[in-house]
Formats: sequence, C-alpha cells, structure tokens
Amino acid sequence: MTGGTRSLKGLRRGNKEAVLFLLLREGEMSRVRIAANTGLTTASVTQLVKELMSEGLVTESGEVARGAAGRRETLLRFEGDRIAAVGVNVESDLTHVSLCTWGEVLAEEIYPTPEFFAHGIDRLGERVKALAAGCGKRRCVGTGVAVAGIADEKNGVSVKSYGIFPDGYPLAEELSRRTGLETALINNVRAQARALIAGKEDSFMLVKHAPGIGCAVISDLSVVAGAAGRAGEIGHTVVREGGEPCRCGKRGCLEAYVSEKHIKALYLSKTGVELPIEEIYDRYGSDDAAEEILEECVRLIALSVGNAAMLLNPVRVLTTGGIFSRTALFDALCKAVDRAGFGGAFALSRVGDDAKLKAFSGARHIMLERVFGV
Repeated sequence: MTGGTRSLKGLRRGNKEAVLFLLLREGEMSRVRIAANTGLTTASVTQLVKELMSEGLVTESGEVARGAAGRRETLLRFEGDRIAAVGVNVESDLTHVSLCTWGEVLAEEIYPTPEFFAHGIDRLGERVKALAAGCGKRRCVGTGVAVAGIADEKNGVSVKSYGIFPDGYPLAEELSRRTGLETALINNVRAQARALIAGKEDSFMLVKHAPGIGCAVISDLSVVAGAAGRAGEIGHTVVREGGEPCRCGKRGCLEAYVSEKHIKALYLSKTGVELPIEEIYDRYGSDDAAEEILEECVRLIALSVGNAAMLLNPVRVLTTGGIFSRTALFDALCKAVDRAGFGGAFALSRVGDDAKLKAFSGARHIMLERVFGV
C-alpha cells in the first residue's frame, strides 16, 4: 500500500463523478483548480459543473483571488444534504437502521439482532420503507446493507453471517423486493472503512472490535478484496495452533481469544461474577481479573495488527469499537505495539463513537457507489 494523494484522473469512473468526488474530498474549489486536478479541459469542467448544479449537487459558494493579478475565481462546493440513503448495519448483537445524508444522520434506530430477525427480514423491510419516506425532497440513492461475515457484494448475497441469516441468503434482492429501493450489500467492516475514505488519507487499515474482531484494508481509495473476497479477516488468523474453537470452524483464531463473548466467559470463570462487557472494560486498571484478561487480549491484538501492517504497509491503522473505545485500553494497545517491536512502523489512531460509523456505513457505501462511482 502506498500513501499520498493520487490524481483523480486515474480513477475508473465517469468525469462527472470524478468532479463530484474531488469536491467531496478537497472541499471548495474553482473550475480552474478542478480542471488541473482531474486533467479535464476547463470547457469540459464547465459543462460538467453545469449539469451537477442542475441536479442540485453542486452550488457556487463565493469567490477567491488567484494569481499575481488577483483574478477572482468562483468557488464550488458539494451539497451533501441533497442526497440521502438508508443504511443498515447488521452485527451479531445489534442492528442499526438509519437515514443519512452524506454528512448527517437524520434518524437512527437500534435493535437487538436476534429478536429483530426472528421472523426473517420483513420487519427490516418495514423500517427501511418508513425511514426512506423521510427523505423529503432529497434524492434517495437507495439502501446500503452492511452485514457481518462473508458477503458476495457483486451479487448481494450474505455468504456466511454466522447464524444471522441462512448461508447463501440473497439479502439485497429480498430487501429490495420488500422496499422497492435499490439495495447494495457489503461486509460491515468494509462498509465502515469505506465510510472513512472521504478524508485525506486513501490507504489505511481499519480494525474493528465488538462483538468479534474484523479488519478492512483500503488502498488507493479501494477496498482490498482478495481472491475470494476475504482479505482483511484478521480475526480468523491463527494465534494458537490447536487452540480454542472459533465460530468459523478453525481452532486458535484471534477472535476466539478476544471476542466479547470470550472476555465475559473468562471473567465469569475467574471470579464467579457475570458482568456486562462494558463494566469489564470499565474495571480495567482497578480489577485484577479484568486487567489480566484485557491485557492478554490487547497483547494478541497488537501482535496480529502489527504483523498485518508490516505485510500491507498502510499509511495508518485506525481502530474502532469495543476494547478500543476506552482510552486506557487504547493506550495499552499502543504500548503493546511498541513492546512487540512495531513502534514507529505505522501510525495508530482511534475512531470514536462521534464518527457514527455504524449509522453511516451502509448509507455511505451506496452513496459512494451510485453518486461518486467509488
């Protein structure tokens, strides 16, 4: 993976989408600067901007002086409030259903996953339709569904969701049939990584914890999929040969030792006390059993993340959720990375709850596909 900003003219998408995505990433910009950054002629940019303005996606936002002569150029900006999508993020514990513009979560509903899907996806279809009705005059792009496990994104099939849906379930097709909305399916961690690519960095790893652990790799603005679409499955790399059984069918996987289910069970076996996972996290630093369990989890995660980063060479490793949500535990991870010998090999940072990744993930995925061609 290589860092740095790359020219948008090399991206495989239409010129109109390239202009729009440039404004999304770089902010307000003049027609002249858009032409310089895309390799398009000024005349072409003018025509493309005219079309985007007629669609309400771009507006003129003011003027700025350029060059020694002080010639003034009109600035353009992307109007992210003019588009909306319904986002669905399905994990083994909770399902988030949201209505989002590009930059704002307009509404969000959170349900316990087992109960929500106890009778199939009819209830999900009802909630998606109800939220989509709130788009008003905005252009509704459709529904983006982010689901845990292995997803065939091209065909909209949940290949393996570890008990949430039947294996090989055509989730996108079934939900679209119930809602009448175009529906796109993607793995949940990849969706959350894609929700972050509008920033300046275009090559990074996102490591997500809770209830299991997953990873997505973004290189030059694209998700690294791998031969079978399973790249980034850090949770199912083996850390102890012949170790604890994992839900994937192997033994000794990282997830088997750092999942929230395992942490809770281990705390119960050590103390005889059953606690919610959040309380175990809160006891780090004040409870010997909690500290011992969580320190070992952090150590194993640090080794796995460090090894993956050395192979993939991302500009940055981003962490989110679960064990990373507590500052003390994130600090412990940074120290464990240093102790393992990876200090300075990559930048390590945390994405907080204020980013609302689970609400944005599915919605931004389908926006990136349908509006920006990414």
